[in-house]
Amino acid sequence: MSRINYETLAIEGLKEVLEQVGTVCKELKIEFFLVGAVARNIWYASNGKDIVGTKDIDFGIYVSSEKEYNQLRKKLLEEYNYHESTENDFCLITSQGKEVDLLPFGEIENEGQVLIEGKGLVQVGLDGFKESYEMGLTKVQIGEDTYMSCSIPAIVILKLIAYDDRPDRRIKDVSDINSICKYYPEIESESIWSHHSDLYEDETDHQDVAMVVLGREIKKIIEGNSKLKSRVLNILDKAINQDSNLLIHMIENPDTETLDLKEKVLRNIKQGIIE
Repeated sequence: MSRINYETLAIEGLKEVLEQVGTVCKELKIEFFLVGAVARNIWYASNGKDIVGTKDIDFGIYVSSEKEYNQLRKKLLEEYNYHESTENDFCLITSQGKEVDLLPFGEIENEGQVLIEGKGLVQVGLDGFKESYEMGLTKVQIGEDTYMSCSIPAIVILKLIAYDDRPDRRIKDVSDINSICKYYPEIESESIWSHHSDLYEDETDHQDVAMVVLGREIKKIIEGNSKLKSRVLNILDKAINQDSNLLIHMIENPDTETLDLKEKVLRNIKQGIIE
């Protein structure tokens, strides 16, 4: 289990938000986990990498109904002086102005969609959340407290889907995927060598092997849901075939990176999923 401190994560207001959401969820017997930028930063911080700044604090909230979800929101609004966002009904804003996304999944879903009554964004697709909850969580100790956080393969799944849902507004998710692919070979090197030595039989480059391993780890999460697996593969295929702009958004430095290099990254991930 990773152990880090709140200061290392460099996310203003994180301690208070985690304590408040954690307290309310415990009272209501609701399970939750950290997703998005916070989960990514936990991986970076746990492995001595520079933190990428973020203002986002996102949670996956396992609820059975809109009623249960609204109970959570009501307690945060009334007991901790949160207030509603005018643009996104899945977001609450703390008394210090911090945006907190509470993304409901579980039995509340209807064919992969969550609908709630509201005045802003009232529908959200949460493909992959239930599978991440079941197969893609890792335990982390932040300060004196213990939380469940998305694993890196689960983060990649959710960010691929988020970009595919709204490619015009989720370009940052692609940048995060690219960053994960950049650091994965180094950070997960010991595990890759220990558990995937078969991939080195043909003296394959470590970077290539690491991306195949990332694909294998993604496969473990999505294998039980054929529809989700097909969607992830379709997203990768669209990118590889340049039917989407995902490859373009993966390029950080045009002087040293090419579309062919990024395509190879995605092809290796895909190989790990389909093998």
